[in-house]
Amino acid sequence: MCATRDPDQLASTFPFRLAAIDLDGTLLGPDKTISDENAAAVRRLTQNGVKVTIASGRRHQNSIRFQRQLQLTGPIIACQGGLIRDGESGNVIEAHFLPQSAAREIANEGEKHGVQTIYYHLDHLYVAERNNQWLDLYESRVGERAESLPSLDQLDGRRALKIVWYGDPAVINKIRPEVSALYRGKADVLSTEPENLEFMPRGINKATALATVAEEFGITREQVLTFGDAENDLQMLSWAGMGVAMRHGNSAAIAAAKLISPPGPPETAFARAVDVLFQEAASLNTVRSKS
Repeated sequence: MCATRDPDQLASTFPFRLAAIDLDGTLLGPDKTISDENAAAVRRLTQNGVKVTIASGRRHQNSIRFQRQLQLTGPIIACQGGLIRDGESGNVIEAHFLPQSAAREIANEGEKHGVQTIYYHLDHLYVAERNNQWLDLYESRVGERAESLPSLDQLDGRRALKIVWYGDPAVINKIRPEVSALYRGKADVLSTEPENLEFMPRGINKATALATVAEEFGITREQVLTFGDAENDLQMLSWAGMGVAMRHGNSAAIAAAKLISPPGPPETAFARAVDVLFQEAASLNTVRSKS
């Protein structure tokens, strides 16, 4: 009769040492909360020697509550990789900003297109002094309120980690090719929801931030595990030793991943993916023990 494998033995042979997990659409369900199953899956990773970090498009200040809920420590990757900041001390490890001239231009161009411009400053989230349905939608999704200014002109493009446009999906879809061409060479343009366009410093994304975090921990690329569902997860899904996409996610994210979560409800897709990874590790360990 085969002996049951001790969890400690599995921990010593689980091939990954660092896991980066996206929030919206991955760790968070449609109701923007962490299911019990997903929370248990995070604990399972940490109990098996994996360092877990949140990697989100949200602000650091918005992401840290989920880190604390899960009792995680260490750096948080925020603003699509534009900011790496320690969750306990608040110390900035690395920050990248849009060029001042580009940020100024993007904010002004948003006004011309009639979209809601949302300005991600290092410690603040700004909008022009007006509310509309698109800002209401954005705030309901991220669970925080933006600070109003009479005009974004007074920021003069300073210290923008990223800028987001929110508006009618038909308008966003129509202007995206033109806007992408306009800012080529100045900023990277992507979309994480049908209602938005996001502008990032060139070449900065979750993968570049994750490479920094892995190096700080002395962890190789092959030992990195990533979980995501959207366009802003593409680079880290393809960069990591194992990129896992949520089955309900963006088609490009699925194409970039090495593993897709099993079928089932979106709020527990992450947990099911973790189950598969441990099953595969256990199977591999069994084969090795017999050889």
